Amino acid sequence: MPNLLCLVATPTRELFSGEIAYADVPGSEGNYGVLSGHEMLVAKNSPGVLTLWMDADGKEKRRFALYEGATQVYADRLTVLARFGAEVDNIDAEAVRKKADGMKENIAKLEAKHANDPEVERYGAALETSRARLAWYETQLRVVEGSSAK
Repeated sequence: MPNLLCLVATPTRELFSGEIAYADVPGSEGNYGVLSGHEMLVAKNSPGVLTLWMDADGKEKRRFALYEGATQVYADRLTVLARFGAEVDNIDAEAVRKKADGMKENIAKLEAKHANDPEVERYGAALETSRARLAWYETQLRVVEGSSAK
């Protein structure tokens, strides 16, 4: 079976680039699989786990926690772009938990300022970004905790 070229990236870095045999992608309508020869596709990603089968037997896999983004399949190339992403094996749950706690404090401060300031636009963007980052931290924790339960 021919292999599929794959790129997994966030706005700040490339997470993976290479050939794969199969991908299980967390789409907004549910997970779906991609093999070589897949029909052209552009789809929205949901927070979850992208699993790449490096070999046709599925003996070697790489897993990436992703938050939002989009996926394109075109001409035996799979491109997965995410707002945030990390390889599951590299996630340090304790460090992520600390970041989440700090972000919760930051959000509480921004919400207090946002509620009391007539110029709410000054805090709206920072608040939205902070909420998205907190959701990313929570996604990572769900993935890691789900992985250790198996």
